[in-house]
Amino acid sequence: MKKLSILFFLLLSASVYSQQKLEIGGFLGFANYQGDLAPKPIEISETKLSFGAFARYHLTPKIKLRANGYTGFISGSDFNDNSGGLKERGWSFESQIFELSAVAEYHPLGKYRMSDTGIFQHQLSPYVFAGVGMVHSQPTITTAKPEDIGLFAENDFKPTHLSIPFGLGIRYDLFELVSVGLEGGWRFTNNDYLDGVKYLGNPDGRDLYLFVGATMSFFFGAIKGFDF
Repeated sequence: MKKLSILFFLLLSASVYSQQKLEIGGFLGFANYQGDLAPKPIEISETKLSFGAFARYHLTPKIKLRANGYTGFISGSDFNDNSGGLKERGWSFESQIFELSAVAEYHPLGKYRMSDTGIFQHQLSPYVFAGVGMVHSQPTITTAKPEDIGLFAENDFKPTHLSIPFGLGIRYDLFELVSVGLEGGWRFTNNDYLDGVKYLGNPDGRDLYLFVGATMSFFFGAIKGFDF
């Protein structure tokens, strides 16, 4: 019985130690898109809502791993073409996108959240991140000429695409159990079909999208003297 009690205590201690490295949080911000119907890196008029959730695991004070589940709304239009060459064509699209991704964060100024004496330390930590994911998009296309809609029935359309997220952020430990942050990052995709326009747009390009926003997360199992 004594041995079982010792084993239980060790397992419980390991569980607590692992839990205090985990944050669960939410994201709220904006989404944007760059592609055939919004050629600028950021088209302000096409900025839409985005939101989601994430889990961050503190591998070390400088290296953190994060899983994301984000959604947002993107759109584009030929009327974004300031040169006027495409405005007469009159194509536009809108779509809700869903992203699942995993990224690694590097915090060059990262340090332990607790001092050697077990006192919580506020910490402002800038970071860079990069990773891999998948994004799902099912665009709705509108054309000035009803007969043009038949041009988009291309056999190679796939609603799910590879996504390569990368960007910058800053995180602040507001309280022992709460952190807040700001983050912005582009996502490369592996094709030119996020907007549904490919061969009739720019077949050599690859569509991108952007998430920018604020985060708030909660630290689970934080115990003085033990956590990052």
